[in-house]
Amino acid sequence: MTEFWKAKDAFAYFGTVMKNPRWSWSARSPDCSVVAVSVRRDIVAIVLALLAAAAATAADAAGLPGPVPTLAPTIYSAPTPAPLAPPINPGTAVVPPAGLSPLLTEPGPIYSTPEREMPAYPSPRYPGSIGEQNTQAYRNRLLQQQWQLERNGVSPGSERSREIQQQLNQTGPR
Repeated sequence: MTEFWKAKDAFAYFGTVMKNPRWSWSARSPDCSVVAVSVRRDIVAIVLALLAAAAATAADAAGLPGPVPTLAPTIYSAPTPAPLAPPINPGTAVVPPAGLSPLLTEPGPIYSTPEREMPAYPSPRYPGSIGEQNTQAYRNRLLQQQWQLERNGVSPGSERSREIQQQLNQTGPR
């Protein structure tokens, strides 16, 4: 079974002392001859990779043979199925002795569709002609601007408020 040490006990084993027991990841002995560093497991792989890269770089700079070259990765590709032979034409279709079905020779609905009756309710009434609708939309935009000015605390006597009121008076009440 794996035994886990607390950081304080692990550093004491090497005769080192942490400056801050809560936050320290490393410690050193009072005479500075020993330094101990704690590392998480996932960091170990990164550190080993960096050390290997540094060793390879140092060996290359010194002219020493580098690490053993690794083989190229094996690339797996799914096997392709064998091609199939093209289908063979069975020849022309044989007409049955009774003849073809009328469903095949006379396409279209089997029965006639009944005519629809007109709805009993009247057609919808639109608010007016396009011009009247545009005028109403313009008036609604002016009212919205006026409401925003009042909401923002702009005085009704301000120049912009008076312009909007004049334009509303020109469009007439609804």
